[in-house]
Formats: sequence, structure tokens, C-alpha cells
Amino acid sequence: MKSEGSSDESKLTCNICQQTIKHSYSLERHIKVVHYGFRPFKCDCGKSFATREQLTRHHNSKHSEEKPFVCEKGCNKAFASYSARSYHHNIVHEKQKFKCPMLGCSKEYSSMHHLRNHQAKPHDPLIQILNSIKWLP
Repeated sequence: MKSEGSSDESKLTCNICQQTIKHSYSLERHIKVVHYGFRPFKCDCGKSFATREQLTRHHNSKHSEEKPFVCEKGCNKAFASYSARSYHHNIVHEKQKFKCPMLGCSKEYSSMHHLRNHQAKPHDPLIQILNSIKWLP
């Protein structure tokens, strides 16, 4: 663990993956969770989590019938979490799309997850060539 940065803002670097992290307690948690798989909070279904908050969120979204977050755009769908309702609002009502940044690729997706899956696959060779050229600024 080494310290970097200016005098006003010190950053720490993980010796394993080189990720920079602001606080020593965050770096310790990062190493335990990411590199050693420390997940002490267990659900009855077998899944485990690094924090109590993650376990609670999992329980509320997967094992609870309670869905207190109702869509405010008129469709009256209900969700277990605020973030799930926000995601629904952005995708369904705002028609948010995530576009592939590759020059020549016109694909767009309803979620960042689907876009990342798309980006993980090789593009058409012509698109790859276009994107490897250093264009003038």
C-alpha cells in the first residue's frame, strides 16, 4: 500500500490491482472484498455479501413481497428499491439508450449491461480498422 498525490489530497494504491483509493479503511475493505472474497453477510438462499446494506438490498429485492416504490409516470408498476424504479423510469418512460461508441457501429441498448456485453465481442473488421486510425483533432 503506497501513498500518492499532492499535499491536499492523499491517495492510496492497491498493491494487487493498482486501483487508487482515498481512505485507508476503504483500501483495507477493497483488498478483503475484491481480492480475498470476504463476504461475511449471508442470506438464507446461499448468497453472501460484503456489507449488511448489500444483504438488506438483496433481501428486499429478491425475497420480500413489499414493493414500496411505485412508478410515478402512470403505469403503476411497483419496485422493491428506489434504484429499480429509477432504472424503469429511464428505460421505459424516458427511452434511455446506451449507444456503442465505436465509429461505424450504430447499435444501441436499453442497459449499460447489454452494451458492455456487445463491446466485449469483436466488431466487424472494417469498424475495428476505422476505430484504430488516429484521426486529426
